[in-house]
Amino acid sequence: MGASRRRDAKVTEEEAAFLIDLGLRIRVLRSARRMSQDRLAETASVSRVTLGSVERGEHAAGILTYRSLAAALEIPLSGLFDNDSRLGYLVGRAQPSAML
Repeated sequence: MGASRRRDAKVTEEEAAFLIDLGLRIRVLRSARRMSQDRLAETASVSRVTLGSVERGEHAAGILTYRSLAAALEIPLSGLFDNDSRLGYLVGRAQPSAML
């Protein structure tokens, strides 16, 4: 099976906390842009169910999904993973056109 993890493998407490934090970051960025889950999911070409489970920290999506979400939020991919000191900057980057 190599370095990849099986889909049904259990995550550690640290990994679960990371996923919850990442999901919350995505939700905050989405909310700051006044985007619904449906709109972000459509713009990022992911299902709303997947987006919801990512935002709740229940699903570790693939890197391409995170890349699509970052692009739809108009932030660099690294912005999803930066420490909290940059979150205010990223929230402040909400474009007026994205808030309509």
